[in-house]
Amino acid sequence: MNTPSNPQGLAKVVMQQPPYEVFEHTADIGIHAYGKTLPELFKHASQGMESLLVAPEQVSITQQREITAEGHDSVSLLIAWLNELIFLFDTEFLLFRDVVIDRLTENRVTGRAYGEPYRSERHDLSSAIKAVTWHEAAIEQTVDGYRARIIFDL
Repeated sequence: MNTPSNPQGLAKVVMQQPPYEVFEHTADIGIHAYGKTLPELFKHASQGMESLLVAPEQVSITQQREITAEGHDSVSLLIAWLNELIFLFDTEFLLFRDVVIDRLTENRVTGRAYGEPYRSERHDLSSAIKAVTWHEAAIEQTVDGYRARIIFDL
């Protein structure tokens, strides 16, 4: 049936926002992450950062870690959250494929990360991330939800 908003009766094609995009930044690298909600934004930022370490399809889910981070606003929370994931790679060599955010308040985020320990025979490590930087870090509300810009020190 033809309608004024769809005069040819064609099926609408909806372009879906990617969960994250990687961009180059001087000697560092960054991501733009997207989410309809702040918890979804945190999940996609986590997946984007982890993809800088190793391709997601190389990571199996064999372990889970509960993670808590604190901050004074959404940007500091996201930076603290991502730095916790980096800490787990640095101390336990854990790579994560998926993240579930259980609770997100103004100054605290709790969730679970799922993945496995790094093994050189299984994982092609792309780069090592030293830390999440504050340089140009931002979260903004968009018509589709939220967008974060995060730059990593390699």
